[in-house]
Amino acid sequence: MHQDQTLTYVIAALIILPLLYRRLRKVLQPQELKLKRLWIRPAIYLVLAAGAVVTPTPGAPAITPSMLTGMALAAVVGAALGWQWGRSTALNVHPQTGTLMQTGSLAGMIVLLILIALKLGLRFGLQAGAPSLHLNAVLITDISICFSAMLFAVRGLEIFLRAQRIMGEGAGAA
Repeated sequence: MHQDQTLTYVIAALIILPLLYRRLRKVLQPQELKLKRLWIRPAIYLVLAAGAVVTPTPGAPAITPSMLTGMALAAVVGAALGWQWGRSTALNVHPQTGTLMQTGSLAGMIVLLILIALKLGLRFGLQAGAPSLHLNAVLITDISICFSAMLFAVRGLEIFLRAQRIMGEGAGAA
């Protein structure tokens, strides 16, 4: 069974690495930013995350105040990192067309790689030590959902607010 798990990770790496390389190349190229639709993706993340966290899971313990504290702390850390990630995204107005352009950063891609590595490490850790450590897989999943949803939602919010300010400055200069 250990050899099967190793093969699974190798196959996953062979699939994920080319996709990440392609994504990195795309992120580092300037792309048009649709300001009016920028709120949609963060809203979807938050709705899906809230739905996933509040939906009862069979066999899971009831949510306790300490669980809520863990999820809130994860959300705060995710929001702080999301804000920084959003700040690392370069925004500018295209000189010929006047459209808002965004260019991702290597820092943002590194955050994504760290999240993937943490997820794989968490999966391995839960499989290896969950029974002996009495870890609650549902709670760990809920915490990671809160963290990720806030990371991506606040990243989008920071970009939206900065983009509005940039477009407002551009309109005032014209």
